[in-house]
Parts: sequence; C-alpha cells; structure tokens
Amino acid sequence: MKHVNFLEELRYLKTNYKSNRKLKIFLGASLAGILMVGALVVWAGIATFKSVVSIGAKPVVQEKIKSWNDTNVPDKIASLESGVKNLPALTKVGCWTTAQSLMKVEVWVAKPFVENLNSLKLACLNK
Repeated sequence: MKHVNFLEELRYLKTNYKSNRKLKIFLGASLAGILMVGALVVWAGIATFKSVVSIGAKPVVQEKIKSWNDTNVPDKIASLESGVKNLPALTKVGCWTTAQSLMKVEVWVAKPFVENLNSLKLACLNK
C-alpha cells in the first residue's frame, strides 16, 4: 500500500477537479445538515420553553400552587395518613404495619425482593 503524506493529498485534490468537486459537495451538504439540526434544536428548545411558560401562566395552575403554599405541611401529612388508614385494603389486620415496615431500606437489603413482596401480599390480600 502506498503511503501518501498530507501535502501530496492536497496537491492531488487541487489538480484533480472531480475529487475536488466531490469534496466541496460533501462539505456543503455536511454544513447544511449541521445547520438544519442546529435550527431544529433551537426551535425545540424555544417551543418547550413557551409551553412551560404557558402552562405556568394559567390561572387554574396558579391557584393550585397558591393552595399548596398556603397549607401547612404537617397538616397535609396528617390528613394523608388518616386517609390512607381508611382505605379498605389497608384496614386489614397487619397490612398497614407490614406496609410501613417495608418503607425502610434496611428491610429490602436484608431480605430478597420476592420475600418482601410475598409478605405484603399475605398481609393485605390474604393470598
């Protein structure tokens, strides 16, 4: 195989008009492709920004955000806990305590996943 250095290749491209033309077409098409992809990325970013701004500007969303900020977090947690305890599937004996015990990471590390899942099924679904 013949080894040709960079300067010789440049001289060859200058003298060979067909390869020079092919190179110019390839570079032009590549540049056009890069510009089109860049324009699409910019367009997608602007469209996403506009949609996020329009969602946040709706009065319904703003009212929900204000209602979330006006309430006290411990009160919300207490209301959620009382609501969860009243669910029919969780009021069964042992289901709520089993679900609470499975919320700790140590339980999932100590026992296999399937064993934890089976204990939850037994406590809540009686299966």
